[in-house]
Amino acid sequence: MKILSFTFIIGVIFLYFMNMAMLKTAIPNMEWIIHAGTRFLLGFFVMGVSCFYAKSLRFKNALKLILVIVILDYFYDYYIEAYRLNFQIILHGIYMLVWGALMGYLAASLRANKG
Repeated sequence: MKILSFTFIIGVIFLYFMNMAMLKTAIPNMEWIIHAGTRFLLGFFVMGVSCFYAKSLRFKNALKLILVIVILDYFYDYYIEAYRLNFQIILHGIYMLVWGALMGYLAASLRANKG
């Protein structure tokens, strides 16, 4: 439980500094939070739980699934004219995926060790 809490706190601290460096604000607007949360949850469930822990998805298939969902998200941004495809935004999305995958794997493995 300590490692999960530590990973979450370190992740939030890094997220704060990434938001300050890339977005120039500590707390972005609600639309941005939805995009970042989507990537975190994709990392959590698809990569962390399904791929790394349960091994129900192969790594390649998990990446394909995530790539399709993220591309659809960028198409939606383009459609509503909130096009934000630049290098910093892609790095932020990768960070959210990796952080979510790490949290998902740790949460699943801690849950399995308890039960």
